[in-house]
Amino acid sequence: MNSENVLLARQPIYDNNLSVVAYELLFRPQKNDQHTENQENEPDWNGDRATSQVIINAMAEIGLNAAADNKPAFINFTQRWLESPPPFDKKSVTIELLESIIPSATVIDAVQSLVDDGYTIALDDFEFSEAWIPLLELAHIIKIDVLAYSGKKLEALIEKLAPYQITLLAEKVENYAVYEHCKSLGFLMFQGYFFCRPQIITGSTIPANKLAVMQLLSELQKPDAEVTDLENLIINDPSISLKLLRIFDSAAFTLHSKVDSVRKAIVLFGLKQLRAWASVIALSQLSDKPDQLTITTLTRAKLMELVASRLPNANPDSYFTAGLFSTVDAYFDQTKEVIFNSLPLDETVTNALLHFEGDMGFALRNVIYQDQGQWDEIDWVQLAKFEIDENYMETAYLDALKWADEIVKALS
Repeated sequence: MNSENVLLARQPIYDNNLSVVAYELLFRPQKNDQHTENQENEPDWNGDRATSQVIINAMAEIGLNAAADNKPAFINFTQRWLESPPPFDKKSVTIELLESIIPSATVIDAVQSLVDDGYTIALDDFEFSEAWIPLLELAHIIKIDVLAYSGKKLEALIEKLAPYQITLLAEKVENYAVYEHCKSLGFLMFQGYFFCRPQIITGSTIPANKLAVMQLLSELQKPDAEVTDLENLIINDPSISLKLLRIFDSAAFTLHSKVDSVRKAIVLFGLKQLRAWASVIALSQLSDKPDQLTITTLTRAKLMELVASRLPNANPDSYFTAGLFSTVDAYFDQTKEVIFNSLPLDETVTNALLHFEGDMGFALRNVIYQDQGQWDEIDWVQLAKFEIDENYMETAYLDALKWADEIVKALS
């Protein structure tokens, strides 16, 4: 893959059962892009180019089905793209109208034509005004930035939208409380970082199944654990044994030997790899969590490992572990502080996870920014000292994402 053409990220869209039902494909602009200079007289040019880059990279570089994991892809359209859309598979793409579009007669006619052709239409960052009523009558999905509406303003907007046959999608859902509130208002789709945040459950204990997983994770992370100790834990759990063999045998795990027993697989994995993979499998067994959380977890872990390869004196295995545990609060619906009290993690890893301290914490913070699409927050100046630029980070991210998808399929 040509790293200079990699300008793509994706953000999952959930239903009210926390299942991923679609992905929004996002354009990631390159800094110092010569094509963005001297375009002051063409306000739509950058938006048009952003859409074209997303489409080209999704379809030509990655493949639309791979980019969206065989789910519908939400793609932002400017007015120019509305009037001259490419020949998409109508079931694979949801056309998202940017809030900057003026709902002129030309735009309304273009949307009507797309609806007649069978396309699904979404209105992005919607704010109600009478000028948008003709498009409300055509649209299928309305995306609302729930952070922009405080108090009763959100309820008032929902009331105005009630007469229209549309699905409500809540954007920027930042925590579980907002997610529950939006569900109560009739939202059926959700987008945001809430799936990586803990649900605060006052006065409750960790459920038995999660407690068992935590105990297993604790055993796996003991610094004095021997391969034979871990072997007994794994062999006594048929589910972990089976999934460990699947990972070993998957195309995503590059070992040359075939195995005929769990014991042989354990020996060939080695202690560090065994700890990491058994931890992944243990977390994946928490069935009330969406697959996307596992994908996010593995993507961060792999990206941390790839970043570590560029840092002096960095241990890729330790960085992988930090990425692996960066979402652990979402699995257990508890704070990281509470969870890590039960896990004998190395102090360097714990400080990186809790406080972003040290080189590992620096790497983790930037990996999370990359994963969440907050590219302007990434410390590119400091990363450049380690020969990590935007092209490297984006290519590594997509490689990590592909790798994570393959692992989750093996786990399934």
